[in-house]
Amino acid sequence: MYRITFITQMLRANRFYFMSAHDLRFLQIQVNMEQAKELPSAVLMGTMDSIEFVSTVSTIGEASEYILCLRYTEPTALEDFANNDAFELSGIIEQKEGLVLTKAFAKGPVAMLVHSNPEIWLQTPTLVTSANGLFMTVHGTTKGLKRFRDDVSDLLPPSIKIRISKDLKADWIAAPQLPNRRKEVMELAVKMGYYTTPRKCTQRDLADALGVRQGTIAEHLQSAESMIIQSWADQAK
Repeated sequence: MYRITFITQMLRANRFYFMSAHDLRFLQIQVNMEQAKELPSAVLMGTMDSIEFVSTVSTIGEASEYILCLRYTEPTALEDFANNDAFELSGIIEQKEGLVLTKAFAKGPVAMLVHSNPEIWLQTPTLVTSANGLFMTVHGTTKGLKRFRDDVSDLLPPSIKIRISKDLKADWIAAPQLPNRRKEVMELAVKMGYYTTPRKCTQRDLADALGVRQGTIAEHLQSAESMIIQSWADQAK
């Protein structure tokens, strides 16, 4: 009896180890903060900058356990995370200023749809950010992904973006995590119209708004743009 149970658990933990790649598909879902406001994890974005999926620890039990990277600026963010119904903190792997690598059970409604579906599993890039909401990637069989698509469509507003494809392509791209200062410059550049056509401001305007040299703005923009383009190239492979 123990041997049968052990084999069953191993097969569940390694769900598709014996399945060839051409049998599998990817599903990607994009949900902005307005669409996700009823989800229990949405309240965390008041003190958290981002929650990013890193790896799966276990899918056995009542909820799946994941390694997550938490980025924040508010001092209460980790306490808020530990007290949120969407997660059960199971361990801290590493902690430094503004960043914590944790292990946690994901118990939110979307995560439980993944956990309860034996033909799909979470994949990178998957993250929640205060700026852009939820971006999730799920890998699995066509049947499993269609079931998940139907289930999540019942849970979230109909305006969310969902697609199923054989490959991860770059028409949807999860933005890389930028350093805080670089992020601030990029957000201001977008807000002031630096990336509109025609441009509504110059690097000098951005520098004046932030009280720094134009050369500093140019350096931040170039570095941020390089990170974004490299992320696009990596995800387009």
